[in-house]
Formats: sequence, structure tokens, C-alpha cells
Amino acid sequence: MMKNDDVKLTAGSTTAPARAATSTAIADPAAKDRMSMPENNGTTVTKPTVATKQKSGDTFKATLTVKDMVVWGLITMVPISPMAVYGGVFSDSGGMPTLAFLIGFVAVLFSVFSFGIMIRHFPSSGSIFTYVSHVFGKLPGFIAGWLMLLQYLVSPAMVYLIAAIAIHSMLPDVPILALCFGFLIIVAIVSLIGMKTAMVVNKVALVAQLAILALFVGCGIAYVVSHPQTCSFAPTNLFDPSKFEFGGTMSAVSLAVMSYVGFGAIATLTQEAKDPKHGPSRAMMVMAIVLCVLYAAQCFIATCIDPSGAAFAGDTDNAFYLVAKMAAGPWLMIVCAVGVALAQGVFTAIAQQNSIAFVMFTMAKGGCLPKFMAKMDKRTNSPLNAVLFIIGLSIVLTLIFQFSGIDMNTVVKISNFGALSTYTMLNVAVIVFCWFQLKERTGAQALLMHLVFPALGALVCFAILMSVGEVALTVGVVFIAIGIVYYLVLTKVLKKQINLG
Repeated sequence: MMKNDDVKLTAGSTTAPARAATSTAIADPAAKDRMSMPENNGTTVTKPTVATKQKSGDTFKATLTVKDMVVWGLITMVPISPMAVYGGVFSDSGGMPTLAFLIGFVAVLFSVFSFGIMIRHFPSSGSIFTYVSHVFGKLPGFIAGWLMLLQYLVSPAMVYLIAAIAIHSMLPDVPILALCFGFLIIVAIVSLIGMKTAMVVNKVALVAQLAILALFVGCGIAYVVSHPQTCSFAPTNLFDPSKFEFGGTMSAVSLAVMSYVGFGAIATLTQEAKDPKHGPSRAMMVMAIVLCVLYAAQCFIATCIDPSGAAFAGDTDNAFYLVAKMAAGPWLMIVCAVGVALAQGVFTAIAQQNSIAFVMFTMAKGGCLPKFMAKMDKRTNSPLNAVLFIIGLSIVLTLIFQFSGIDMNTVVKISNFGALSTYTMLNVAVIVFCWFQLKERTGAQALLMHLVFPALGALVCFAILMSVGEVALTVGVVFIAIGIVYYLVLTKVLKKQINLG
């Protein structure tokens, strides 16, 4: 990593930003092709092809293909994820959960474009905080990384709670807290065996989830067709103007977006990708489109089965499982509940712990976090100390959520606060970096990719962010304040040097 004062990187070409750059800075003999840009300390550097370069000692194995990253991302976001939050989304949206998931996709799609642009300029396991640091400076970059920590650190405890609630619906005599710790122990063991083995396990899990989803879709369609008196594929199950209310819909979106936010984890795998310039962005786009179709299909069919929500009145945590019971009987309810429990409580938790471990590893390398988190274990090819820290924190957060009375939907929104905040910063960073600093404004593609799309992405993400609810907003604002104080103590009192890539 290089300090901003020392950076001078030259471009290999002046083609459109969609064209990939080389993996190292290459001198451009054509002086006319060089562009100078302001760096965050006021000096100028030539237009970068790669603004971050990994140290020789920070060895990652470049083994992941686009297919591997898609599988990893699909597991992180979970194809059957809406089953866990369906009741809350249905209730907040006035019976239009499919609409909420489609709006969430719009926010994610614009952010996927922005990720693709920034990954080509700044390949780094730190992702968003690296981009923001280069564009706006160290303090905003640190806050972006700090908000990523909020999202990722809350997520493991969140998925344990989701999994425990799913199993508790079938085994009410087993305490939810005991079930949470049961899943945590399994994940603690499996997540320490390394990325390669975890990838094999995840591929099996993905096939199982898709099979469960296919079962529900098939049984659901058959149920709707055979019960025309109470069920139908009416368009009002997607959007009903008489029930639409903007505030409630956006609240539903702030919950539904949980199912999408995992796509950012792909950016943390950039240095392990065989094609770090194109692979991650392609994987993100494939995941976003596939998941939108899967999410919308299962929500729409569930709504068509029970448009009024009468089957789960008073029990929104188990809403989808009860709808599945309507569609085919108790056996499908059990299959869906167990599928969600294993997907969230084991496979997603493993993926999330690995993702946040790499983020913490990168931040520790830059001096933002304690040095012991910057240790890479050669046997597992993972930051072992960071993984152990996350396991310990998950125990603490699980206890806090259980004994504070914070419900599952609120925990989800707290995690989403971190994700939506960083996505907003990402989109703004693309505008400032590409449109104003690099001045890449020529042509329709530049107008759309460097201004229109990121502006829409920032606006949509911010609107959803403001709808997460009072508790999540309070936790998020307090977390930001703590981060600012921590940064000031680190840099002004302890005189630590911070390098965010």
C-alpha cells in the first residue's frame, strides 16, 4: 500500500471505463493520453488503472472463477431468504411483498453498476471503504469501513436468530437462545476449515435451496389453480393502488433489501478472483438478476395462495412456513423451515464470517484495527484471528438481542443500515470520482454510468435508509458517532498512521 503523497500511476489507455485495466500500473508513452486528477490530499496524480496494490507478503490465492463467486454470493444472499422475512414485508407493504422486493432490486442494480466501475479502478479486499478513502479522504473512508463492520458484524447474530426462529416453530420447547448457540457452534467449527472446503459445502447447499424453492413453487401453483374461489394470480397481488402507502412500502423495502445486500461480499473476494478486473462485477450482475426473479416468484406465489394474510395473522415470523402448510401440508412447512434454518444459520453464516474477516484483515493492515487481525493463516487461507473475533462478538450480540427484546425484523434493519449507508456512499463516490475528478463525461455511456445511474442509486438507497425505523436509525447514528471518536483518538491522540488503500 502507498501513501497518497507517493502515488503516481499511469494509464495504459484512454478507452471507455468499461474496458479493464492491467493489474499493475503501466507507463503510457503517449503523453496526450494522460489525465491528471486531484487526490484526496490536494496533490495530483495521473489517471489510475489500479489505485491499490497488494503487498508481496499479503498472499491471496487467485482461485475463484465467476461461477465460484456467483455460488458464494448466492449462498450469502440465500435464494430462499424471503421466506424468513415474508411476514414482516407483507405486513408493512399492505399485502404487496413482491413490490417491495422489486424496489429493493432497483436500488441494488444501480449499486452493482457502481461496484463494477470502482472495482476496475481500485481492486481491493476492502471494497467500499477503499473507494471512498481515495475519493473523499481518510475519515470518510474510515466511516465507510466502520459502517461495513456494522452490517457484517450484526449479520452472523442475525442469521442465527432467523434460523433459531425457524426451528423453534417446530420445536417450541427448545429455547431460541439454545438454538442460536447450536448454530453458532456448528459455524465456528466449519468456518475455520478454510475457503476451499467451505465452497464445496456451499455448492451442495445451493442445490438444496433451489430444490426447496422448486417444491414450493410447484405446490403453490397447483394450490392456486385448484382453489379459484379464494386464490388467483391477480395483478393486485403485485400492486394494489387502493392499498399502496409510500411510507409503509419503503419500510417493507428496508426489510426486504436484507435479501440483496450480500452482493457486496463479492468485492471482498476480488484478490482471490482469477479475473479481478471483470469477474467480480460480472458475478454481481448475474446474482442480482437471478435473485430478483427467484425472490419475486416465491413472494408472488405466496401472496396468491393467501392474499389476505389470514393464515399467519399474529405470527408474522413464521408467515411463509404457514403459507407453505396451506399449499401442501405440514411436510412442506417443515421442509421450508429446515431449509431456511440451515441456509441462514450455517451456510450464510459461514460465508458472512469469511467476508467480514477479509474486510477486517484489510482494515487491520491499514492500521484501522488491531494488528492481530492482520494475520493470514496459510493452512486455511483465511484471517484466522479475525474469524475468531467475529465468533466471539456473535456470542455477545446474540445475548444482547435476546435479552433486550429486539425482534428479528429490527435486527435485520440494523444490519441493513450499514449496507444502505455504504451503498449510498459508493454511488456518490462514483459521481465525484468519474464525473468530476477524472472528467469522464463524453458519450451516452459515460452520462449514464458516471452520473445518472449512481445518482439514482444514491437517492433510492438513501430513501430506503431513512425508512428502517427509529431503533435501527438510532443504533446506526450512535455507531457512526463512536466510529468518529475512535478515528480521532487513533489518529490525533495515539498518532497512528491510517492507510485505507
